[in-house]
Parts: sequence; structure tokens; C-alpha cells
Amino acid sequence: MSAISTLDAEIRRVVLEDASLMAEFGDPVRLVETETARSAFPFLRLTRHEIRPQEPVSGGLIEHRISMEMISRAGGREEALRLVALVAERLRTATLAPAGLHVILFYPVYSDVFLRRDGTSFRGLLRLRCLSELGAG
Repeated sequence: MSAISTLDAEIRRVVLEDASLMAEFGDPVRLVETETARSAFPFLRLTRHEIRPQEPVSGGLIEHRISMEMISRAGGREEALRLVALVAERLRTATLAPAGLHVILFYPVYSDVFLRRDGTSFRGLLRLRCLSELGAG
């Protein structure tokens, strides 16, 4: 399994098992791959995961840049801001133990909220940075 898919799976595990996220995003947490017209609101989506270097070597450090989005409708901008902060805090404090990776650092670096083109829903964007190395996770 690649460093990207391993860390993505661990992030998904943390998100899907967190009770406070279940309270906001449903039980099970609405963590979707693609947005469809029938998606219930609010929902989460992992949108981007970039690593550097692209070909990690054994023992070498891997920098991950991960983007997540939260889409909300009913609660407006305030709900979107609250959801971004909640997800950021839950991931910041999570104990990540992906198989085959040792996580050294994992923290949010950026967040923002935007009104979407439809004029009725908001997109919360959360960017995370992770520094890991190959090895036992």
C-alpha cells in the first residue's frame, strides 16, 4: 500500500470513529468520495493528498499535504466555520498509527470558508500537513 493510501485510510478511520463528528456529519459519518445531487448535508470529502518526495525511500522523510472539505447548507457560514474548526481539532489531537508509516507531525496549516456557486451552500476547506517516515506504524 502506498504512503498516500495508508495515511488516507488512517484519516478515514479517525473521522468515521469520532463521536463528535458523528453528531455533526451523521452516523455513519458522511465521508463521501464524490458529491452527488442527493448528498445529505453536511458532508466531508478528502479532496487532495500530495506527497514529497514522490518516491519515498526507506528511512526517508515524507511530507504530506492533505486537503479536506466540508460542505454545509442549513447552518450557513457559521456552521461551516464551526465544522472546519471541529474537524481540524479532532484530526490535530488524533493518535494516527498508519500501517507501515511513523507519523512525526500532523497538524492543520490553513482553513477557510467560501460561499459556493449555488449561492445556498458553503465549502469549508482544511489543509493539513504531515511529516512521516516509512517504518512500523
